[in-house]
Amino acid sequence: MTKKNHSLAIFLLLLPGVGYIALFLSAALGMTILQSFGFFSFSAKTEIGLQEWARVLNSETWDSFLYSTKVAFVSAFGGLVLAYPIALYLRKSFIGKTYLNAIMRVPLFVPALVAAFLILNILSFHGIFNEFLLALGILKEPLRLTHDDWGLGVIAIQIWKNLPFLTLILSAALVNIPVDFEHAASNLGANGLAVFRHVIFPLSIPGALTGVILVFIGVFGDYAINVIAGPLYPPSLAIRMYLFGKGFGEWGQAACLAIIIILGSIFFAWLYSKLANLLVGGT
Repeated sequence: MTKKNHSLAIFLLLLPGVGYIALFLSAALGMTILQSFGFFSFSAKTEIGLQEWARVLNSETWDSFLYSTKVAFVSAFGGLVLAYPIALYLRKSFIGKTYLNAIMRVPLFVPALVAAFLILNILSFHGIFNEFLLALGILKEPLRLTHDDWGLGVIAIQIWKNLPFLTLILSAALVNIPVDFEHAASNLGANGLAVFRHVIFPLSIPGALTGVILVFIGVFGDYAINVIAGPLYPPSLAIRMYLFGKGFGEWGQAACLAIIIILGSIFFAWLYSKLANLLVGGT
């Protein structure tokens, strides 16, 4: 088989799956962009122009953007900080490793909405956590850990939900680091901290970056967990988009918010990649 025929065969094999994804993705994006500029609407006739963008670009949308960014950032990097030592420990062989891996994967099989309800029973105003601290006399009145202005309940649920995912990605990245590199560094006089700083950490950054970006994008556009445990104001961008579309019938403004979520995800993914390159160059 010639090189040209080989490339054609690969293209034909990938076409059904990739073509299916590309078709619906391009159609959805195209319709969203057209809708945001008033070319059509599901509910009423609209004017073509920037009217929908003018209505949606206000301080309330900016507050929702900052809230979604904050929750996504803290959830992604908070999960990374917790997942890293677990992934390092899982590199070793020890009794019960199989069971620990199985327990770590449990949140992956729990839908986000179910996870929000489960943890809500723990973190709510009269939940298990507050009642336990009240019984011990540590608190005089319950703490508001859900529907708070800072989104602490949402962050706690997001970290719990995404921790196994981050751990799996980091474990795969750490396993692929040749042990010979660590031995060579140790033979040259590097201690454990120096081996981690100059060998393990730089080589694991691509895996860590992949995990952070995927978790950030998922949390940035999350609806289910925010609607259960998020603050009344500001709502997340996804909740705001849903309210405009289904609640008020303002599909043009909902389309604008959808584009903001997409562009925000792309921008932060690019920004993290640039920061990771600078970090690798500086180590």
